[in-house]
Amino acid sequence: MSPSSLLLWLAFLLSTPAADLALLEVDHDRVTAADLATLLPAWRNLPGDTTVLLAPMPGASREVWRVELDRMAVRHGLTGLPGQGPERIRIERRLRVLTSTEAAAAVATSLAERYRVAPDDVLVEIIGFREPLVPAGELRFRSTGLLPPAGEAGAIPLSWVTPERRSATLGLRAKVEIRGRYAVAARPLAARQALGAGDVVFAEGPLPRPPERWRVDPADLPGKMLARPVAAGEKIPRSALLLKPAIARGAVVELELKRGPLEMRAPGQAEQAGAVGQRLVFRNLTSGRRVTARVVDDKKAEVLP
Repeated sequence: MSPSSLLLWLAFLLSTPAADLALLEVDHDRVTAADLATLLPAWRNLPGDTTVLLAPMPGASREVWRVELDRMAVRHGLTGLPGQGPERIRIERRLRVLTSTEAAAAVATSLAERYRVAPDDVLVEIIGFREPLVPAGELRFRSTGLLPPAGEAGAIPLSWVTPERRSATLGLRAKVEIRGRYAVAARPLAARQALGAGDVVFAEGPLPRPPERWRVDPADLPGKMLARPVAAGEKIPRSALLLKPAIARGAVVELELKRGPLEMRAPGQAEQAGAVGQRLVFRNLTSGRRVTARVVDDKKAEVLP
């Protein structure tokens, strides 16, 4: 290309008015008629939620020429648009800053749902947070993965998800403390010992890892016994609590069968030990058949269909 031709080409580029490129920011993954109507009023003739084209991924952009929009308008039944509006439209997904406070609250809420505690019982301290950009609009957050050791900073993944299910994961560093109620032996307790009043006291405070192993409420204790000995003052994990058998293996109870207005009863012998509410196999001593029944108490079981 000769110097004179290059100068003419540069002059042409510089003469293109800036107004020929317009910016359109959207808050969702699809560009709707309502979005385009902010630049091209004729698109108001369509329902606002009409999807016209896909928006780019967050952090990216997409340019659409006017001739493409004219073809899209024809497909949607709009006429008389050719030549109207900017020459090009740059479409971007609107972004916003995710603050440290919002990130900590999102982690706390997600962990509270996972471990079934109140969000106020999850304390999150974000370490060295650089406020990233995330999509504007509605977002759902979730935090997965293992928790760092208590009192130590560790990696905490935090994912955001749009209503259209686009997502990304941020790598955070944080200290996490989960508080809850746990059980402590009030005195030395033997293995297989049924728990009674005064055997256990409850305290509130930070839960060891993993927290779901240690969170115990008073409602968890009735009908339970210990799987192993526990020293006085020792925390009792959930794994140490066993259902106290209401029926021993070989015990004879009344089997009850109900089918609509029909009720039948027969003696049955348990072929295994079990607690109230458990399903056990019994031998009907009248018919000799094996049946499955749910333990009602130490004297009765309900035959299941």
